[in-house]
Amino acid sequence: MKLYMAILRLIHIFGATFWVGVVWYNALFGLPRAKLLGADRGRIMQTMTAPPFPQYMTAASWATALSGILMYWNRSGGFSAAWLTSPAGIVLGAAGVLGLLVVLEGFFVQRPIGMRMAELGRQAAASGGSPNPAVMQEMQALSGRLERATYRGAYLLALAAIGMAIFRHV
Repeated sequence: MKLYMAILRLIHIFGATFWVGVVWYNALFGLPRAKLLGADRGRIMQTMTAPPFPQYMTAASWATALSGILMYWNRSGGFSAAWLTSPAGIVLGAAGVLGLLVVLEGFFVQRPIGMRMAELGRQAAASGGSPNPAVMQEMQALSGRLERATYRGAYLLALAAIGMAIFRHV
């Protein structure tokens, strides 16, 4: 059991380090700097988010979440009500829920937005001419949604990390 938990913990820590690090980098540096690029912003963002980046983010976030659920199950004695309602169980459970919300938003909101933006970018590049105003408007709307989701994810992941760091001490 100790080896099993050690492996889960390593998966959780390394997956979260990559995933949360990228989210925080984008929220603190990537997106603010991309705004300064003007017309080049779309091309640079498209390059930064090209495959295999989305696949790595998906794999890291899901590996982090699934290993976390398995560790929580083990720590709680199979989701024992007594442990789940203890202060440590509540704090760790809330932190896990916050992390899961970010995973789900990434998969069901951010991923489709990124895919749509990539498709619009390919269409614009294939047309060869100046971008269609309707396409530009849709890209801007999608970009705004993606930016808000990134900031929200960074905030929720910070709260999740705090909860996971302190649950043993409450």
